[in-house]
Amino acid sequence: MNILKKYYIQLSRYDKSRFREALLHACGWSYGTFYYKMKHGNFSKLEYKEVNDYIKAFFFRDE
Repeated sequence: MNILKKYYIQLSRYDKSRFREALLHACGWSYGTFYYKMKHGNFSKLEYKEVNDYIKAFFFRDE
């Protein structure tokens, strides 16, 4: 399982929407690209860094 899918499936419906919209904006992805990347996990180095940064900010914001 790739990093994006691992964390995305843990979110509530509302948080999934917020998280997805933030990544779409940050990475310049379409909805289709987002779901393709989540399913297949083939990120460029820059995309991987952006996804990883968003996951840290979104999941570990209270620490």
